[in-house]
Amino acid sequence: MIAAVFAPWASAATAQGSGINVSYGRWWRDGDAAAGTLTIAYYRHFFGPVDYGLGVTHLDDGQSPQDRTQTGGELSLAVGRDGSGPYAVSSAGLAMRHSDGNLDAQWSAGAGYAVRPVPFLSVGLEARYRVEDRDVRGFWRLDPDDRRGMMLQGRVALSFGSPARVPRRRSPPPLATVGRSEGGANGNGGEFEPPSEAEIGRMARSGGSSRDAAELAAQVVGTAIDLMGTPYRWGGTDENGFDCSGLIKYAYEEHQIIIPRVSRDQIRTGAFVEPRVDQLRPGDILGFSVERARVSHVGLYIGEGKFIHSASGGVRISSLTATDANSRWWQQRFVAARRIVN
Repeated sequence: MIAAVFAPWASAATAQGSGINVSYGRWWRDGDAAAGTLTIAYYRHFFGPVDYGLGVTHLDDGQSPQDRTQTGGELSLAVGRDGSGPYAVSSAGLAMRHSDGNLDAQWSAGAGYAVRPVPFLSVGLEARYRVEDRDVRGFWRLDPDDRRGMMLQGRVALSFGSPARVPRRRSPPPLATVGRSEGGANGNGGEFEPPSEAEIGRMARSGGSSRDAAELAAQVVGTAIDLMGTPYRWGGTDENGFDCSGLIKYAYEEHQIIIPRVSRDQIRTGAFVEPRVDQLRPGDILGFSVERARVSHVGLYIGEGKFIHSASGGVRISSLTATDANSRWWQQRFVAARRIVN
C-alpha cells in the first residue's frame, strides 16, 4: 500500500516525534446511507513536516441496504499533521467485509485543521474524498458499484515520542560567533557573550515586567541560549536544527506557552511593542523584513540590544546596537516587535 500527499503550504507546521491518533466521523456515498468511520493509528515523524501512520480502520455500514461493514489496516502520509494549523493527508488500505470475508481496498485524500491546546495534545477536523474499490480490482478499474464520496472526521492525537529535550546547561554556553548574515549580507562582526538568567530577569524587571513575568521571560530566553550552536534547518523544531520561528516556538513551549509555528503569525501574537530598542524587554519577539516588506524572519530579544535567532549560521546572538556590518544589516531590517510575557 502506498500513499502520497503534496501541499503548497507544507512549511506551515512540522511533524514532531510520534503518537497515537484517533479519528471518528461519517462517510457519505451517492445514493446510500452514511457510514460511520473509526481509525486508531500509531504515527511517526518521517522527515521535515511529513509523518506517516499505520493503524486499524473500521467502517460501520449497518445502515446501508447492502451492509458492507468492514475492518482492516490503513497506511497514511501527511504534511503538518502534528502541528497547529492546516495540514494535508492521504491514506490507502485493505479491509475485510464482515458479511463474506472478501477484501476491499480504499484510498482517501484531503485536508484538515488542527489546534494544539497543550504541547502533547492535538485536536482537529478533517475532510477527505474517499473511494472504495470492491474486490481490489485496482483504482484505475473502478466499477459503478465501487462507492465514493466525502468523509468528515474529528481527530484527537496524543504525542508521546517528541524529540528529546536539550538538557539545561548550568555552565555558561560558548560565545556566539557572528558570521554571514541571512539574506546575503556579510560582516565580520564580533562575539557576544549571552547574559545569565539572573541578569535577564533583572533587565526585564528594570523594563517594567512584574517579578513573575521577568522570571518566566528569563527562563524562555535561557532555553534559547542553551541551544546556541544548533545548526539552521528549514522547518526544524528540535535539537537537530531550527529555523527562525521553530527556535522561538520551542523556547516558549518548553515553558507551556503555545505560540504559532510560522514567523508571520508569531509577529501578530501577544501585545504590540514599538520596534525601538529602548522599548524592548527580554522575551519579546522581534520581526525582520528580510524579503520585501513583509516579516520573514524572527528573533528573541535577550536584553542589552541583543537578540538570539536561528539564521544561516545556526542559533546565535546578533546585535541591534553594535556598529559592525552584520549588526547594521539587522538594524536596517528590524520592523516589528511583540510581547508574549507581560
